[in-house]
This record gives sequence, structure tokens and C-alpha cells, in this order.
Amino acid sequence: MPKARIIVGPLLTGLVCFALSAAVIKYLSFQGNLASVWPANAVVLAQLLGRPQRDWWRYLLSGVIAIAAAGIMIRGLVSGPVAFGISNTLEIVLAAWLLHRTVDADGRLLHQHASVGRFVVCAGLIAPACGAALGAMIANLAFDMPIGTSLATKFSADALGMLIFTPFLFGLFHGDTVATFRTASWGERGQHLLLYGTVLVVSLGVFCQDRFPLLFLPMVPLMLVSFRLGWQGTSVAVMLVAVTGGVATFYGHGPVNLSGHEMGVKLTFLQFYLATVLVLTMPVAAALAARRDLVDRVSESERALKMLADRSSIVLLRFSAEGACTRAVGEALPLVGRNAEALLGTHMGELDAPLGEALFTAHLKALETASPEAGPVTIETELPGGGWVEATFRAERDEQGAMSGTVATLVEVTARKLREGELARRAETDELTGLANRAGFLRRFEAALAADEDLSIALIDVDSFKSLNDEYGHLAGDAVLAEIARRLLQSVRTTDLVARLGGDEFVVLLGAGDLNVAQEICRRFVRAVSAVPVELPLGGQTQARISCGLVHRAPGQGGIDLLNRADMALYEAKRGGRNQLIAA
Repeated sequence: MPKARIIVGPLLTGLVCFALSAAVIKYLSFQGNLASVWPANAVVLAQLLGRPQRDWWRYLLSGVIAIAAAGIMIRGLVSGPVAFGISNTLEIVLAAWLLHRTVDADGRLLHQHASVGRFVVCAGLIAPACGAALGAMIANLAFDMPIGTSLATKFSADALGMLIFTPFLFGLFHGDTVATFRTASWGERGQHLLLYGTVLVVSLGVFCQDRFPLLFLPMVPLMLVSFRLGWQGTSVAVMLVAVTGGVATFYGHGPVNLSGHEMGVKLTFLQFYLATVLVLTMPVAAALAARRDLVDRVSESERALKMLADRSSIVLLRFSAEGACTRAVGEALPLVGRNAEALLGTHMGELDAPLGEALFTAHLKALETASPEAGPVTIETELPGGGWVEATFRAERDEQGAMSGTVATLVEVTARKLREGELARRAETDELTGLANRAGFLRRFEAALAADEDLSIALIDVDSFKSLNDEYGHLAGDAVLAEIARRLLQSVRTTDLVARLGGDEFVVLLGAGDLNVAQEICRRFVRAVSAVPVELPLGGQTQARISCGLVHRAPGQGGIDLLNRADMALYEAKRGGRNQLIAA
């Protein structure tokens, strides 16, 4: 913090406190003793709110010196003004300590109902009551005022002073008022001045005449200011009414003087009137400010949502409980076949199949399973023109708790599905031969068993493969396995599956057909492998042969039993001379 600011802030606070204290003591003190309204405490309180507590002592010291100096200068006494300065300082410290958390993260004082209530209780009741108790004793000792009278006067003066002037001074000291006026257009500035001028003219018209009880009239422009300018404008307008009414009433003008009572009663009534004005206008201003904040946040979220949707493949849709689209954000055309405007009012069932049916099913499921514990309903479905989309549905309820519809996010996942398919293919593919591996075979085999399909299983083993590896090396062995896989594929139908289980062992899942058809296919395996020598990668050739065990599935036969029978048939083929087929 610059040194100049450390000095200038407290110095200006002291000067304002001194000027206000001197003016109020001289011109608005009832019977030359206690003032009817005391704005000096609000000056220091407004400075403390929104500042770190380590800086408070500078403003408090400046304020107590200024208040005491004004009292000494006007009253010609020392002990009383000094004591009042100390009691006022204690009141300010209490109010600031109670309210320092009321200022929100954006540095605003009265933008929520809770903050208004806390401000009224702390600055209008608790702190003034404590300050008034001490001030009443000082007034009794210094001015010989009755405790009851001085307590009521001091409390009402301090409470009104802080309630009326703190919001305005807070905005002024912390730059909100200036920033609002600076950022406003010329038209808005003119509107501000016109509204403030209207409040001032109406207040002068009400309080400068003594014929009609027109105290209700200032509420009209005050409410207009509250609706148009928010709490900052309201604080300025209420201050104008308070200053106008206070000065006019003290000097015998205005509708308050129509009562004919003594000045003490008139000032008490005026204080009650101003308190009523505050109670009516401050919550309205706070509610409107909260509403504006909500509208701003919603607008900002809407802009961010549209920007996000425009820069991504995400589409946000809202549906009524019946399934009609009520809102669409994002580039919907590639995903649902219609742009956002055309989607509005469209029922999900009207979208092209299979997308529309899948979305409507997920929508109904989200409505049926909606509960605080239930998560969203997520589906993946194929698009009519190719590709894939992931849709996530979450049910919505209205203010009465009734189901009002669903919100859905649609994301194109075609690339992800392709990657998943590629990963799944790799996970089920033998790297050397390109055939299905053990996992791929088992998945297809289990699916066929579950469907109770008519099938045959052929287990194949390369004859003397270990000797081939030992004589020619593993590179040659790999070449032989790859060539055998190629020849097996050439000998099967499109409905059959050839897989490598590992090492030199292969398996063939033969689809529909009787055992004779399966035997003929397996004989082709044996002939195709042994018919032509295999070319080796480092030159030369070698003769490859296989043994094959074949079994046909009996009705209701389990997979383990079927594989065991095929393994026994393969064992018999190898024991019986190899390069042959044995069918069990």
C-alpha cells in the first residue's frame, strides 16, 4: 500500500467526521445536547467494512479525534466530547466486527436478503444499543439529561445514522458509486440524475409545506429508484429524504410539525418514519440486486454454454415429460439430423430410426428411475447416417417437486467407438497370423453355445514343429505358422472362424452343417497345408504337415466337454501317424 494512501484515507475520514459532527452538534442537537441523527459513526464504519482489520486502527484513531474535536469546539467542553468520542469508537468497532463478513467476495455490502437482515440487526440494533447505553451515562453526567431520554435519543440517532448513511458512504469510499456512474452511458447518467432530482424535489415539496400530511409521497420515487438503480441508488435517495426531512423538521417545517407536539416527540416520529422508509426500501433493493446478479450469472452461463457447444461436438437438449424438445443448444444437425431451431417442439419419436427410439427409451427410463440417489441414464446408439452418439439423460423437477422433463447431453463418439473397436479387435487378434486369438475364439464360441447353434470344432496341431524350430530357427517357425494360417483361411467358409490358440495349435469353429461337411473341410486343411512346401524367409523350403481332431456338437453338449472330445481326437490323429484327420 502506498504511503500516501495510508495517510490520505484516515485524514479524509477525520475531516468528514469533524465536519459532520460539528454541523450536527450545532444545528441538529435537541435542546443543545444530543443530536437527533448522528452520521459521523457511519463515516468510519463505511471505511472499515471491506478493509483488512490490520488497517482499522488508523481510521478509528482519526474518527475518535475528529468527533472529540468537533464536540470540544462547538460545546466548549472537553470531558464530555472526549467521552462521547470513545463511546462512539467502541460502537463502531462492534458494528464493524459484526459486519465485516457481510461484504461479499465482489466487495458488495447489501446484495442479498441475508446481508440486509444482518446489517439492520447489527448496525441498527446491537451496536447502537451498546453505544447508547454508554452514551446515555455520559449525557447524564455531562449534560444532566435523564437516562431514559438520553438512551432513547442516542440509540435512535446512532441507529438511523448508520442505517441511512453507511450504504451510501460505503459505495462512495470503495468506488462503487463512482464506478457505476463512470461506466454508465450518458443516457443512464441522465436517468440517474433525473431520479435523484425527483426524490429531492418530492422531498422538498413534502417537508417544506405545513398544510398537508404528505409523508407517503416520497415512497413513490424511492421505490422507483430501488427498481431502477438498485441498492446504491436507494442509499443515495434515502439519504436525500433523511437530510431534507431532518433539517426541515428541526426548523419547524413539514408535515411532522402538524402534530403540534414538542420537538422531542416530533424528532422521535421523524426517526420512526425514516426507519420505516429503510425497512421498506432496503429489502426491495437487495432482492432486485440479487435478481440482477442471478440474471447476470444465468446470462454468463448461457453464453459460456453456447460458446462451449459451438466449439465442441456437445449438444444440450431439454425435453418435456412427454418427450417434446423445449430447448436446444449446440450444432445439432450432424447428430440428430435437424438444426437447433427445427428441433424445438419436435418429439423424439419423430427423429430418424434408430436414434429417435433409443433417445425416447432413455428419456422414459430417466423419468422412471429419477431419485436423489439415481444417477443419469446413458446410452450409446448408432446414427442414421453412420457414426455413433452418446446420450446422457437426467430427470428434472419443477418447484413443486413434480417431474417436468429431462435434460440430455449428446456427444458424438464415433471416433471413440472406432478406437474401442480397434482395441477390441487387437485384443482378440493374434499378432503373428492375423487370426483370432484364444480370447477371440472363446468369445465367439461362448456366444454360439448360448445361442445353441449347430457347430463343429476342429483342433489342429503342426506336426514336428519343435524339430522345425530347432533346425531352421524361430524366424522360420513363425513363417510356417503364418503360411499355415493363410492356407486354413482359404479353405473355410465365411461363416467359419479360424483361431490360433497359442504356439503351434489352431482351432476352427465350423458353423451350420452336418459332420460330413465338416469332415470335408478338415480334409482340405490337411491337403492344403501339405500340398506345397513353405518358402522360408532366409531361403530354402520346408514341408509342413498338420494333424486335425474334429468333433460335432451333440444337442445340449457343453463347451468344455466338446473341447475335451476334440482334444482326444487330435491326440489320436497324432498317435496314428500324423498328417491326418480323426473325427470323433
